[in-house]
Amino acid sequence: MAFAVAFDYGMFIQALVGVFVIVNPFGNVPLFISLTAKMDAIGRRAAIVKSVVIATAILLVFALIGQTLFAMLNVTLSSLRIAGGFLLLAIAFGMLLGNSPASKIDESEEREAVAVTPMATPLLAGPGAMSTVMVLMNEAHVAALNGGMSSVQETELKVWIIVAILISMAAAFLVLINSERVYALIRKDGSRVLTKIMGIVLATIAIEMAV
Repeated sequence: MAFAVAFDYGMFIQALVGVFVIVNPFGNVPLFISLTAKMDAIGRRAAIVKSVVIATAILLVFALIGQTLFAMLNVTLSSLRIAGGFLLLAIAFGMLLGNSPASKIDESEEREAVAVTPMATPLLAGPGAMSTVMVLMNEAHVAALNGGMSSVQETELKVWIIVAILISMAAAFLVLINSERVYALIRKDGSRVLTKIMGIVLATIAIEMAV
């Protein structure tokens, strides 16, 4: 019963969609294929698994310690919302204009380290994703305060945010682990179209966050 009370459908969907969009697995498919071009099927699969696991761990760390970190720095939630919104808006513009920093990766990176950089970060767990999960956890804290929830119910609300992050990363993993099939289906033009659509969605989330 407590979980039903603490569950916030709107916040859960925002977390689910926001994280998936900012991670942008469809847009990263061509990049991942390029970065793992010299690997065999087993090596490519291992690199993708490693990158998603590391990216998920990074996002969870920022989600869990973000509130404490910002309290230590004396940063308000309003400032975080505005800064996070502007950052996401800049990334969204990059996705819409085709100027994503991910397109400027250095393919001369050591093959054994490519799963960490740039695949895990910044392609999956970049600054935008990190700020997004931090804002979401702070939003959960404020929602609990405004709703008069107990500390247990606040924890439950944050658990749902964590669940949304995990589901989003699991969905991203399914896309990336089948990157060759996905790329064969959508091709380069399809990847660009999906990236632009995600850019529009991300821009709306960014504006709402700042407002």
